[in-house]
Amino acid sequence: MFRQVILYLCLLGGFVCASEEVDYNSLDPSYYQYIKMHPGATYKDIAKLIKNIQEANKKTGLFIGINVAALNNNVANDAIRDYLFGYGAKFGYQTFLPSSFDSLFLPNYVGRRIYVQYLGTIGKEEPLGKMSYSSITLNGDLMIDLPIYGGFSAGMIAGIGLGSMVHGYDANSQFVAMVNTGIGITFFSKNRLEFELKLVTDKEVQWFGALFSVGYQYVF
Repeated sequence: MFRQVILYLCLLGGFVCASEEVDYNSLDPSYYQYIKMHPGATYKDIAKLIKNIQEANKKTGLFIGINVAALNNNVANDAIRDYLFGYGAKFGYQTFLPSSFDSLFLPNYVGRRIYVQYLGTIGKEEPLGKMSYSSITLNGDLMIDLPIYGGFSAGMIAGIGLGSMVHGYDANSQFVAMVNTGIGITFFSKNRLEFELKLVTDKEVQWFGALFSVGYQYVF
């Protein structure tokens, strides 16, 4: 039902454009596994589906990304306002193709990615020592990417991450968990600009930080 509602909205909004004719003699056999997910589809629907799969293939693959950020070091305490300049890099894999056993994810519109990300800040000298933050995490995100105009599309990002961090005045590493949300803009299939908010906490959930970032990502 979810897949049908989203597909209907995309078609209603005019997001998908494709020829109504399909040349099955020259069609890549790998497309048939996706066509079988849509029983009862018309020739027009199949042509649109193939167009979406072609676009999804362009956005699928290994990627690298960089970002700059600002870390609010203590969200829970209004009396403390420690903002640190941050930077980071990530490497992973994303796909906008549904798996062969899952028809929930619409090709070209709903994507998933898994990646390793490093985030760090420039230390700030304080009376108790140098305040800083750095982390290495394994992350998973769900992405919605709806066409806007020409080669541009945009949508929401939501995900989680787990890993290790060094935080505050303590040089010892500790567990870190984060929740990620944001907005992504894809242009010309391979390029992506992202505006994200990551809420960060420790193992005991006694400290909360907020990391606001702007990043660029390229898909190979």
